[in-house]
Amino acid sequence: MPTLGARHQASGFTLVEVLIAVVVVSIGTLALGSLQVALSRHADVARQRTEATQLAISKLEELRGFEQVLSEAGKQAYADLRSGSDQPLIDSNTRFERQWQVQGTADDPYLRVDVQVTWADRSGDTSQTRVGLGSLIARVEPADAGSLGLLQGDAAALLRPKGRALDIPIEAERLTGANRGRSVLRWRGASGGYLVFDEADGAVIAQCETAPDDRTDIAATCTPLQALLLRGDLSGSWAAAVTSLTFTATQHLLAVPDCHVADAVNHNDGRPIVGMRSYACLMRPGDHDTDAGTPRAWSGQSRIAPEPVGTQAVCRYTATPSTTLNEEHPALYTLVTRSLHHQNFLLLDAGACPAGTVLHQP
Repeated sequence: MPTLGARHQASGFTLVEVLIAVVVVSIGTLALGSLQVALSRHADVARQRTEATQLAISKLEELRGFEQVLSEAGKQAYADLRSGSDQPLIDSNTRFERQWQVQGTADDPYLRVDVQVTWADRSGDTSQTRVGLGSLIARVEPADAGSLGLLQGDAAALLRPKGRALDIPIEAERLTGANRGRSVLRWRGASGGYLVFDEADGAVIAQCETAPDDRTDIAATCTPLQALLLRGDLSGSWAAAVTSLTFTATQHLLAVPDCHVADAVNHNDGRPIVGMRSYACLMRPGDHDTDAGTPRAWSGQSRIAPEPVGTQAVCRYTATPSTTLNEEHPALYTLVTRSLHHQNFLLLDAGACPAGTVLHQP
């Protein structure tokens, strides 16, 4: 039968057992400490990665925030976007290096932009600390971004995605180099040659005998011309018979309008549009008052030639039959100071003008 002393001795721990327990607890404590350090490091890198992503997004938005397409002193322009680098200062426990690459030229429809942000974590490691974002920036005037329709009246012209005035015919070719900001169109009217447009306002500024290129000295080799275009489409049963346009009740014109009529074409593939023709008239406005600071203007009524006969009729497309706004195709244009387009006509052999149009001739 065991004694009381023996029982007490059996319920204790040996030194070896205590040492083993201490070692196990120490290993567990060290593992937990290492895990805590790793978790803290990863949390730190995650926060830094978020900050780096925000810095990359901020730079992309800054590059997108140009004020206009063409270069101008004091303006942030699409044409001036360049590659670069910086060290943005933010409230962080590390320092970020930011680089951006802009690929393309000022004449391209878009630029490719890549932004890279790098930094070192708390251990000095840079192998996993890099954020990169890429995007395309379109060559579009910022003023067009929120536009839902065309401005009317004397408001400034909206611009196409090409970065030029809507009043310039789509088929006009853009010039670059020394003639950047201008477009050229072969003119098929009686005066012939090539018309040069100012891309900012769409006005004709010169007429050249031969096609100018990017190096042509337009001021020296072409004839200065202050002119506007009047353009539209002709559809209907006798559109093919139209030879030209004439004008009545004209005022302030310096010359008889130079008009031509041709088959309308699809500008995507160059194919003729069946049953439709297009017209364009070169108008040379004059001074209509004693103030030299006001723009030149012209007034008058356009008429299809030849005149309708018998039951034939010319209907004028317009949203408001009684309109006096030049852009809405009125019966009589009054003091036109800019080029006009979409001044369309419907030609009928017989019958009343349909909704959306109003009788124009006879």
